Amino acid sequence: MKKNTGCLFLVFVLFLTGFMIINPGLASKASLDGLDLWFRVVLPALLPFFVVSEMLVQLGLVHFLGILLEPVMRPLFRLPGVSAFVVVMGYTSGFPIGAILTRKLYSEKLLDENEAERLVSFTNNASPLFILGAVAVGMFALPSAGYLLACAHYLANLSVGFLAGRLAPLRYASVSATCNVNPLKAAVARLLEVNRQNCRGIGGMLGESIRNSVNNILTVGGFIIVFSVITQMLRTWGVIDLMAHTIQQARLIPGMSHSLACGLSTGFLEMTLGARTIAASEASLHYQLVATSVVLAWSGLSIIAQVMSIVAEIPVRLSFYVLSRSVQMLLAALYTILGYRFFLHRYLADTISLYGHAAIVPHAAPFSTVGLCIVPLLVSLSGVMLLALTAVVLAKLRC
Repeated sequence: MKKNTGCLFLVFVLFLTGFMIINPGLASKASLDGLDLWFRVVLPALLPFFVVSEMLVQLGLVHFLGILLEPVMRPLFRLPGVSAFVVVMGYTSGFPIGAILTRKLYSEKLLDENEAERLVSFTNNASPLFILGAVAVGMFALPSAGYLLACAHYLANLSVGFLAGRLAPLRYASVSATCNVNPLKAAVARLLEVNRQNCRGIGGMLGESIRNSVNNILTVGGFIIVFSVITQMLRTWGVIDLMAHTIQQARLIPGMSHSLACGLSTGFLEMTLGARTIAASEASLHYQLVATSVVLAWSGLSIIAQVMSIVAEIPVRLSFYVLSRSVQMLLAALYTILGYRFFLHRYLADTISLYGHAAIVPHAAPFSTVGLCIVPLLVSLSGVMLLALTAVVLAKLRC
């Protein structure tokens, strides 16, 4: 099986090499487009999160959360409390920080193989800023649609984590914390102990965090550039159109337009390009949002390759991760349909009756563009505080 896979990959690389030799101009332009996307969007958005998350791990915050949030994470996801840190950071900053932090915790023996595989499956997602800003405002010019897409995306991801936890053995559901110890005091004591054992100073920790983060962000950039060239190759050779025609013939959506099918085909490879193509299609808003939600859930082969390369040292099965993405696609589409039917459709109808057109109303969304950047971070921090408070209350009730 591995030999056949290696042969197929060799053939694909030879085709890619031939494309770059035959079409050097297109290959160069695609590379520059990928580099521009990485430099202008990905680098400034992810590098600070990479550095901060590395510092927080070294300072012992994961051990603090591990004790405090054990009573919450075990019943919900059958994961240790330390995984809450990965959930919060992954849902705040987006791809592929969930995979990076999972690898970090696994290397420190805070997760076993089963836990790491399940944690990776639902903590790699599009960032709130990308959904609410780039997609909703930049592509659809409809901020209110961003809240529907974000809710469907994260609810589907959490559902995948919950379902994966139900498939895990019952031993992973047992809470290790005891009632004889105050969880908050135990968490603080563990945090202080980790800091005492850390012999490196602030400069040493910061330097190591920056080095690791730069290596990770360069790897992400390399994947973006390579898949930008691959996407251009498939588009030039008509493969994208062939995929779009196949999707149309499958009749997944009644009356699906060719442009919408092209967006889904492009999104199969690269998430951002797929969402942009879908938003520019002539399909109705309902179909556009469902298709965009599917693309965001799948995340594209580019992101999947990034994640699998990061967790290459962990026994994470590609089949399990792809299955998780597929389940999330179905759930995200379902949640988007329900959300549009019962919330967004009524909201847009009321807005149009007042202003004439929802997309051009200055106050069509409950928050401003500046609010789009602040709300996700506040929600994430509030979520950590809520989980911590819930853990303390549950511990008191058990006692």
